[in-house]
Amino acid sequence: MAEPLKNMVGEAVVRDIAHRVALVDSEFGRTGFVKDLLKELPALELKSRIEAIARRLRGGLSDGYVEALATVVAVARQDPPIEGFAAWPLCTFVEIFGLDHPDQSLAAMEHLTQRASCEFAIRPYLRDHWDKAYATLEAFTSHESAAVRRLPSEGTRPRLPWGVNVQRLSDDPAPGLALLERLRHDVDETVRRSVANHLNDISRSSPDAVVAVIERWKNEPSIDMQMLSHALRTLVKRGHPGALAALGYATTAAVSVDRFDVSPSEARMGDHITLEASIESTAEDSQRLVVDFVIHHINRSGATSPKVFKWKTIDLGPGERADLSKRRLIQMATTRTYYPGKHRVELQIAGSVVAAAAFDVVL
Repeated sequence: MAEPLKNMVGEAVVRDIAHRVALVDSEFGRTGFVKDLLKELPALELKSRIEAIARRLRGGLSDGYVEALATVVAVARQDPPIEGFAAWPLCTFVEIFGLDHPDQSLAAMEHLTQRASCEFAIRPYLRDHWDKAYATLEAFTSHESAAVRRLPSEGTRPRLPWGVNVQRLSDDPAPGLALLERLRHDVDETVRRSVANHLNDISRSSPDAVVAVIERWKNEPSIDMQMLSHALRTLVKRGHPGALAALGYATTAAVSVDRFDVSPSEARMGDHITLEASIESTAEDSQRLVVDFVIHHINRSGATSPKVFKWKTIDLGPGERADLSKRRLIQMATTRTYYPGKHRVELQIAGSVVAAAAFDVVL
């Protein structure tokens, strides 16, 4: 079993931060900082550990925030650079303590986000200091650092996981879309990936708006079609006709299903199930088909909830046949718990269910 992610924030991270801060601030209480955190962290989960480090850091630096922030920025600009989980508390420092000093805090993010993304740190500033924060992000879209350019997209996502809610972004996608327009041709893949994730967020509440953007972008020279496909992934799984058409997929499935089976009929944790399907095109022309499968997972109450999984994309000519096979591991996950009982599995093509089977989970 994989080690919990929270354990990545432990003694090594604390000592790394303490050493780096002491190099900048000779009065920093390095020994007490380490001692206190090593007592505090074991009882905390990941994000709480990051916040605890940021709070202890604030307590160990100058009483004045601006002076303390200068130390934090100096740590971020050290060489060799601070990286990974050790850098995250620097961003959280600004997130928690800097709202009364928006100009200095937003300026600091230029340096901090190059070590660990300030996507969470920027959220309270967008909520409480919209004009200043948004203007900063507009300027960041043309920064020489890809990490800085990524922040405008990632930091304004309407559904950013773990991020503070910014109602203005939830209510109106336009400000975020204006930033994405500047970033859609970015040379860095991580920036374009963030653009796709941002569009996918918007698609959950404003699907037609996202499809309209993709239709406009898709014929531009050098546009990243993988980015567009990733942006529409939720809509494609839902069978949204506009999303399917925008990517060149058939919006209806002209096929006959000769067979759809799931084996074995019973599965325990750690077992694989195998899905097999045989389909034949009934269309007069070639068609590009998105093939997915849906598992209706049983929850604690006995009700079921569907989850769509990607299978493959296939091109079928008139009368052409395709035999498909897919294996899937049945195992517990942080986002899913299996309960015993019959699990319905559906074959979905072009967003429509065309066949069904089932298997039993045995615990």
